Amino acid sequence: MSLAPLLIAIPLVAAFGSAVAPRRGPALSALACAATLAFGVAVAARAFTLPAERGLGGLVYLDALSGLIVLIIAVVSAIAGLYAVAYVRNAVASGDIAGGQVRWFYMWFQLSIAAMFAVPLLNNLGLMWVAVELTTMTTALLVAFFRRGHALEAAWKYLMLGAVGLGFALFGLLLTYYAAGHALGEAASALAWDELRARAAALDPGLMRVAFALVLIGFGTKAGLAPMHTWLPDAHGQAPTPVSVLLSGALLNCALYAVLRFHLLAVGALGPEFSSDLLLGLGALSIVVAVPFVLVQHDLKRLLAYSSVEHMGIVALAVGIGGPLGLFAAAFHMFNHALAKTTLFVAAGALGQSYGTLRLARLRGAIEVAPLPALALLIGTLAITGAPPFAPFASEFGIALAGFAGRPQAIAGAVVLIAGSVLIFGGMLYHVLQVTMQAAPARVRPTSFPFAAALVGLPLGTLLVMGIWLPPAFRDAFSAAAGVLGHAP
Repeated sequence: MSLAPLLIAIPLVAAFGSAVAPRRGPALSALACAATLAFGVAVAARAFTLPAERGLGGLVYLDALSGLIVLIIAVVSAIAGLYAVAYVRNAVASGDIAGGQVRWFYMWFQLSIAAMFAVPLLNNLGLMWVAVELTTMTTALLVAFFRRGHALEAAWKYLMLGAVGLGFALFGLLLTYYAAGHALGEAASALAWDELRARAAALDPGLMRVAFALVLIGFGTKAGLAPMHTWLPDAHGQAPTPVSVLLSGALLNCALYAVLRFHLLAVGALGPEFSSDLLLGLGALSIVVAVPFVLVQHDLKRLLAYSSVEHMGIVALAVGIGGPLGLFAAAFHMFNHALAKTTLFVAAGALGQSYGTLRLARLRGAIEVAPLPALALLIGTLAITGAPPFAPFASEFGIALAGFAGRPQAIAGAVVLIAGSVLIFGGMLYHVLQVTMQAAPARVRPTSFPFAAALVGLPLGTLLVMGIWLPPAFRDAFSAAAGVLGHAP
């Protein structure tokens, strides 16, 4: 537990150092990401193997579910931070980023990481809401970093929709506080997660029904669940690619984590049906909405963004289905999506800088121009679309099995999952084969891509191994997270 505050402190120090010593910004950012990776793995390992803990006078709370999110943020931010060094250098050389702006990129980048780590570590739900709000503010500035018209428009849309969504979440939080004040009798404990969870059955059912609906709309907007997802493709399409990595791999999971915390409170106060049915319905809707936009997409990063809408929907659907298998598969799939989507965005960013565009019609012959990123894009697409033997196939298969073994709503959700996955598999694979296998254009600018094997090879290798054989440490970790989601107070 003593290491957990360092996950917030280290990025804050790196952000300050990048601002005051701009030449050291890339090195400070990379070192900070490496340090939080090491500490994040240690903190998560403790969370998976020990009972839930409180620290810093109850301000910090760590259980297996928060440990899973910490692990995801640590891995994703480490890959994004290492990739950012080459990406920003290439962007400065091409004139996309002014040299004097580099310090601010790394400052906001590290502040975003600090805010993301705060979300799963804070025990107070009000402070968790503040942390989610801080992730919106910092990442919105990064989305607008290129200062082009479309980038500014995407950042403004993201900021406005995020603010409106979090406004709904705040109203839900206030209702929860009011209900908790009567149940707990102590204002100081009215928003403490562990106290609320232990006495969720005493919360007013009518208030909690409205509170969860508001929270689902609010944090669901940040998680990219349909129909509140519209900011996501624009932000991904315009943001610097390391920022897209953070948004898709880490930030969406932070927002979904907040939804899941309130889902547990709703289950304790209302029983499992109300919040589970809402999650199942929004999850299925997200899959359905993503399908046509994937099939007719013209931009590579927007294609990956709509894939994120689908996969956040899959996780929500899995939690809505529930049961030991469904919840295990949900935790497994969160980790799988983070690894696969991180790899895909790194590959897309490398191709975008080589070709000077992300338009699918202009990305041709990538396997000749940039073999490693192109191969990573192709293999990553097979993984993220649920092709065997990669781990997403195993987690999606587990979700489908849990659905068919459940109630009628769960069966309908499993049917939507299978149909949507088949259509998206065909659409994404068609687009990616066009990019990789068609003849290359005459002029393509070369770009450096250091750490290439580690940045794309290790995540994809992990997904392959976990699809064939799930190591006991990972199995126990996902089981522990699923146990938190399925634990009755």
